[in-house]
Amino acid sequence: MAITGNRLPENVESIETDASGWTPVTNCQTPTRGSGGVLGSYCLSFRSVAAGDCRIEVMTPVLIATPGESFACATVYPPAAGIQLRLEIRWYNAGGTLVSTTTGPTVTSTGAAWHQVGALASAPFTAVRATVALRVTATAANQSFFADRIFLGDTPEVSPGNLLPFNFEQVEVDASGWAAASNVSITSQYGGAYWYSSLVATSSAAGSAMVRAALSTAPAVTAGAEYVASAYVNPTTDGLSHRMEIYWRSADGTELGATSQTWSVPAGSWTKIACVGTAPSGATLARVAMVQVATASGQQARYDRMVLAPTSALAIEGSLLPYTVADMEAGLDGWAVTGATAALSTTNLSGAYSMRLTATGGDLEAVTAVPVTGVQPGHSYQFRPAVRRGAGDRPYRTRMEWVDASGEVLRTRWQGWSGGSGVWYYSSMADVAPANAVGVRLALVVEDALPGEQYYMDTVALVEGGLVATAESADGGGVAITARGLTAGGPTWRWALYRLVAGKPQQPVRGWSGDLENQPITSDVTVITDYEAPLGVPVQYRVRLTQVSGGSASLSYITDPVTLDAETLDVWIKDPGQPARSCRATVQTLPEWQRDARQGVHYVKGRARPIVISDVRSSRTGSLGLVTRTTSERDALWWVLESGTTLLIQWPPDWGESDVYVSVGDVTEGHITGLAEHHDRAWTLALTEVDRPIGGIVGSASRTWQTVADSGPDWATVLAGAGSWLDVYSGEGA
Repeated sequence: MAITGNRLPENVESIETDASGWTPVTNCQTPTRGSGGVLGSYCLSFRSVAAGDCRIEVMTPVLIATPGESFACATVYPPAAGIQLRLEIRWYNAGGTLVSTTTGPTVTSTGAAWHQVGALASAPFTAVRATVALRVTATAANQSFFADRIFLGDTPEVSPGNLLPFNFEQVEVDASGWAAASNVSITSQYGGAYWYSSLVATSSAAGSAMVRAALSTAPAVTAGAEYVASAYVNPTTDGLSHRMEIYWRSADGTELGATSQTWSVPAGSWTKIACVGTAPSGATLARVAMVQVATASGQQARYDRMVLAPTSALAIEGSLLPYTVADMEAGLDGWAVTGATAALSTTNLSGAYSMRLTATGGDLEAVTAVPVTGVQPGHSYQFRPAVRRGAGDRPYRTRMEWVDASGEVLRTRWQGWSGGSGVWYYSSMADVAPANAVGVRLALVVEDALPGEQYYMDTVALVEGGLVATAESADGGGVAITARGLTAGGPTWRWALYRLVAGKPQQPVRGWSGDLENQPITSDVTVITDYEAPLGVPVQYRVRLTQVSGGSASLSYITDPVTLDAETLDVWIKDPGQPARSCRATVQTLPEWQRDARQGVHYVKGRARPIVISDVRSSRTGSLGLVTRTTSERDALWWVLESGTTLLIQWPPDWGESDVYVSVGDVTEGHITGLAEHHDRAWTLALTEVDRPIGGIVGSASRTWQTVADSGPDWATVLAGAGSWLDVYSGEGA
């Protein structure tokens, strides 16, 4: 299989078909295909004609990307130790003329084994094509050499945010980016973790064996900014301590201190070590160092993928969580754990580590050691940890706990989760930061966890957004609900909105075409006003997202309570489908409710008692007495009555009456006095209780197109502050 990004043809790279892509140049016999190699079943085989410089080259130059840095490498197998090996990149112009040659560092073979050779350079200005040439210094005639996995292409990308150049990070060309600082010798050697070569450090004696990045290319840093340094280490001796370090320097070369973290690293496998620190005042440069605390001479450690990066470049975009809390790549100091032991684990979702929690019995809790700051009251935030169960399906919960400047808890929000083991779940929940909130504590909680149960957490984020809803009183006797984050689930999800009143089952809220259940998601934000919310009692709303295909996941959010004003003597008479018609009216007399029996009484000859055949009792009927004081009140009442549709009557909560949907029969409007100049009226409404009507809302009680038109002299003014039609509808752009 071809190496990704290689500009050389696959048969030139791995010689699986034949050696036709190669040509001898100097002191070299015709190349052939050899058996074995490091990539596929075959390799390139070539022999020297005599002792001395022997060179073989790719026959046909390939197009290169200019401008930009190119990288070439190959693995070469010499017959013995002490033979010099090197690689060349030969640059050609559009006419096929050789422009120049880049020669990589000379590698002296340590024996009959595979060795890495490479070169790294920017293409000359006039170069458009290039080839790779391999050069060896033969010590005898007819000496055999082998090569495989030949690459020519753009420089492979370094790790995100890395301030160290490619050869510092991956050591694919040589070890020139690194210095043997103390008690150590270094070299680059084939057999690395990321590509093919790694940095090998060998202790000279017992004690700290330090390898440090070359000062001449120390990257610039910004005082006050946070940085992470990391490397993968593979030692030959078990049980040794290894340190990752950052040395801070000022512009005049003064060393200002160091950041260090010690790790216990097992032998024989690659382990990531890291440290995180803030550049002190005056710091302009930083040098990365790796230290093996050797117990004897000759102990080796391989290093690869060395990184120095600002933590801001590695953090999840938009997340307020510090890097050390979010990613667990430099330890677990950002978390406080009770009911469990915490440790780094390579069972991870990203990076090298996750946090493994092993329950000790009872409630398990992992909470951010300090509140996460930077939140804004009224903004919505999404707590998004990736969680994995080691075994079983015990439910767990995520928690957001908002605090004020004094540390007092303002509100706590929970979200429960279920599912199987062995799978990572993004357990996302969201909440709106309450007034006076300056921070939030985030937690993973497992109640009554059994000893030995294991849970993992990784890639934790706190970002703006998520599924939330807010509710507030609106004109026309309604509650305006704004739901945000409806796209948090995905395109196959549906949403619903329910009203929650204590002691009653949840009820769907009436929307534009009917009750808001199983609704397709067409936007991230929606605004709806509930004109059927009861008066004078706390009401909450639940917005719920449900996966309707490919799974059964769901998300939900419940608003803070809102209570609509209830007048002492007034009721609301509402048209559920046309809320603009609704009005408030003063009650003169309450209905004397009557529920007629529906039965037939049959007298049978010879029997004293009749036979009665009954059906269910009828709904309530009665007459409601109202009074109006002004002409505008009279006209408003007639407007809601004239449509003839089913109406909703809502009473103050302490009247002992339940809100009722009614059909209004005959209406009497009477003068309270006989004097013409008095506008007071007494009304009698014949009511029959009916079921809640179906259908959706048309218009709004408080905002109509007339309201929009009145908000400015022309459309340009109306639209000036609005980013969408939703802003125009809601008035947020006005």
